Amino acid sequence: MDSIFSNKIWLAPIAGYTNSVYRKICKSFDADVVISEMISADALIHRNQKTKILAEFDEAERPIGLQIFGNDAKKIAEGIKILRDFQPDFIDINMGCPIKKIVKNGSGAALLKDLSKIKKIVSSAIKVIDNKFALTIKIRSGWNSDENLFEIVKIIESEGASGIIFHSRTRLQMFAGKCNWNLIKKVKQKTKIPIIGNGDIKIPEDAKKMFEQTNCDSIMIGRGAIGNPWIFSQIKNYLQNNSYNQILDSEKIEMILLHFQKMSEKYGSKTSLKSIRKFVPYYTKGICGASKLRQMCNQTDDEEKFIKNLLDFKKHLENE
Repeated sequence: MDSIFSNKIWLAPIAGYTNSVYRKICKSFDADVVISEMISADALIHRNQKTKILAEFDEAERPIGLQIFGNDAKKIAEGIKILRDFQPDFIDINMGCPIKKIVKNGSGAALLKDLSKIKKIVSSAIKVIDNKFALTIKIRSGWNSDENLFEIVKIIESEGASGIIFHSRTRLQMFAGKCNWNLIKKVKQKTKIPIIGNGDIKIPEDAKKMFEQTNCDSIMIGRGAIGNPWIFSQIKNYLQNNSYNQILDSEKIEMILLHFQKMSEKYGSKTSLKSIRKFVPYYTKGICGASKLRQMCNQTDDEEKFIKNLLDFKKHLENE
């Protein structure tokens, strides 16, 4: 299991984006490790079928972790028992999500306010996992400060977690401002278990800087990978050769079409048309004239018209 932690590039779990289709797209561009979208422990216990779908994955996605969230040690442990049947490579517990609807019931980053609860959750999870899988914990640097960060890290390590995924912003910061990579460096210095650095990796140069500045074991890409699956292979090329290929604008449009096709095959075209719209602004960011394309894509509920809009725009780009 050390192989997933050493010098690897991970795709972060992002609700509404990193489903099985997108994980496989990122794997095709050299993402080393992927994680499911957040899965509710409560919903798993109540046998919610839509929630169980979030835990499904193909063999091509390995190594893959299933991420669970909740606010109660016993419920999280019960949820992990259910997730064990899916045979993931590891389980990740979310203690870092800053979104209001998650923290308002004491889940995600809200757990960082209660050190005793963190201890109970990790301890209970370790017992349930029983050495069958690795256990990672995804954290932020704290609720509104990093005052308790090193105590939190010490608890997680001492209770037996295999690794820590660390996004070095507080919950109060949400996604604003800059990540404090120096905290990643300090956490790495104070722990023996692997540290996966997360936050503010938008281009390959950022990835190299994080490795060099923090000495973290691996890195995780979140928002920087949405609509940009090429970032994984670009990072690897940059780390090895100090250079990487730029992606043509027409290639980005081709990828939207492929992404939509793959989603339609798995989820049906009606559902996929709604889902792909969220990705179009990310894929087309910085492309001249793309604002009109985004507008047209958002305004159509017709699959053929959606595809035609993309093909026409791709042709326009190629003829420029």
